[in-house]
Amino acid sequence: MGQGLSIANNLLANNVQLNLNNNQNALRNVVNQLSSGLRINSAADDPSGLAIATNLQTQVDGYNQAVQNVQNANNAAQVASGALQTTTDILQRIRDLSVEAASDINSNSDRQNLQVEVSQLLLEVNRISQNTNFNGQALLDGSHAGFQAEVNATVNVTANTALSTNGNLNVKGINYGFLAATVTGVGGNAGFNTTSGGVQGITAKGKGTVDGTIELQVINTGVSIAVQETFVDSATGKVCVSATLYHGQISPGATAKNTVANAFDNVNIQLGSFTTADVGTTAYIKVSQNVAALTNPDHPALSFQSAADEGDVIQIGIQATNTSTLRVSNINLALSAANAPSLGAEDAIGQIDNALQTILNQQAQLGAVIVRLNEDASNDNVAAVNLQASESSIRDLNVGAATTEFTKLQILVQVGTSVLAQSNSNAQTVLGLFR
Repeated sequence: MGQGLSIANNLLANNVQLNLNNNQNALRNVVNQLSSGLRINSAADDPSGLAIATNLQTQVDGYNQAVQNVQNANNAAQVASGALQTTTDILQRIRDLSVEAASDINSNSDRQNLQVEVSQLLLEVNRISQNTNFNGQALLDGSHAGFQAEVNATVNVTANTALSTNGNLNVKGINYGFLAATVTGVGGNAGFNTTSGGVQGITAKGKGTVDGTIELQVINTGVSIAVQETFVDSATGKVCVSATLYHGQISPGATAKNTVANAFDNVNIQLGSFTTADVGTTAYIKVSQNVAALTNPDHPALSFQSAADEGDVIQIGIQATNTSTLRVSNINLALSAANAPSLGAEDAIGQIDNALQTILNQQAQLGAVIVRLNEDASNDNVAAVNLQASESSIRDLNVGAATTEFTKLQILVQVGTSVLAQSNSNAQTVLGLFR
């Protein structure tokens, strides 16, 4: 049954009003989206979409900040690397002075004058180590050393002499044609790679190693031709001459007494076959002590947050580079022994070589870290771009579609307003029944 005329309820106007309100709300939402450029402006727009987009944006912001962190770390590493290069230049200058002082054409007074410059340069090494910092964080004083790997003790023949006889005689790896035929640590690598507690000064056979230089020299005692072994302790400057004179091999592999020089620093030196013609010849052996692994719990490595998530860190451990840790604090070019006036300078050359190797290793580690940081920054940028694209696909507004919707809703609102006006006047037709 059809509905008749009613003036108590304007049902036509009510329906038009309902649709008009819906269209106006939809238009208001589209206008809000167009003005903000976002499809999601509140949780009501898309609850799950808002949660996902917010999490993605959090990741993007984290990666962007990580890029800045990595850049700061890169800058700090560059500062440290530059300071290490200056230290390298200083050590090379000290080495030049040591080479100059090692020549016996220089008097002891000349060596003392050279030592004056060396002493000043060593002070500068300490100043650089103490004062190099980035944003107030010390870099080269060991306060951020972190874990440092063990450094094994080493023994190297730095200079040897070819003897006048048996030049080509090599038996079981022993070349009897050289003054130092073979050089080994007592007990092999395992026995040599130790530093006994409480060892001070010159160490003897079977004890722990210290930094120092062994000199072998063929001398004429007036009774026989023998080798005199002299040792200088790099840390203390103490010079010691072995009370034992060593003899050369009578024949390859012979077990004649005192053919192995072994008085100092846990080192056995198999001597070659020397004769009167070899008097005055020398050989030098450099010994570097074992350095135990350092955990440095009170001086942890620098940590840089290199990505967006917890635990995404890169650590840089930079050991101290002062004269003490480089083991060059007691270089003395004027140090001499009766039979070796340039022994201090010779030892200084070896010590500087060790220090340079330490510095170069540190520079290589920093260089590798810088390369890693650059790769990390590139990865962070790629991740940030991709995550931002994912977040945009969820949160950002499709402007073209929204503009079309805006136009449609505008028309509907205008039409609805016009129809509402007509619906309100429709009830007036009831008055015609009273005429």
